[in-house]
Amino acid sequence: MDDAPRPSTSRINPVKVYGGGGASRPAAPKRASPVLAGILFGIPAAVVWALIVYFTGYEIGWVAWGVGALIGFAVAKSAHEPNASLGPTAAALAVASLILAKVLIVEFAAPAVLKQEILADREATAAMFLVDMRIHKSFSPEVQAALDQRESRPEALSEAQQYQLIQQLQSEALARAAAATRAERDRVVRLGVAGILDAMGFFGVLKKSFRLWDVLWFGLAISSAFKVAQSGSA
Repeated sequence: MDDAPRPSTSRINPVKVYGGGGASRPAAPKRASPVLAGILFGIPAAVVWALIVYFTGYEIGWVAWGVGALIGFAVAKSAHEPNASLGPTAAALAVASLILAKVLIVEFAAPAVLKQEILADREATAAMFLVDMRIHKSFSPEVQAALDQRESRPEALSEAQQYQLIQQLQSEALARAAAATRAERDRVVRLGVAGILDAMGFFGVLKKSFRLWDVLWFGLAISSAFKVAQSGSA
């Protein structure tokens, strides 16, 4: 019989396991706030629309519809759960983005578009040269003398002489525009466009840029932003 002492089981400390309450769930990825997401999508969309107008010369209205839908999608995907405020938030951001696009179009795209339209029209280009020639007094000596006389003493010329003078001014402007180099035409028209836009003022040009079709496209854009954000949130 083995009389060797055996270790007491009361001295054996149980092994403690920490964090054994089950596998931890991975943290859900953080999302940007709906407002921030709408801004981050709305500003580039407005810039892209202005660039399209700048390079094409056309203000394609249905692009506004796409801008609204894109903002609604961004707002919806950034939301943690459906919320009744997502639709109005997306609609408000769509309005702000569309207004920003209009401002960018007026500031950067409108001068280039108007210049191209005038250069494509022979008579409109000649009208710009007529203004430039009057400023610099660069008509032929006879016509310039008659023009100076008309400006200083309007009564000195009869109606027939004034009409003939106008015809001569237009004829010389047409001839100068036709003989001008491409760079000179570009310079004269660019200065003329700048003068026109300065005379109209920013708000005058902005008001002129809004057309009846804009009401339709803007309405569709705002409606799309509202519906997409309201129904697509997750």
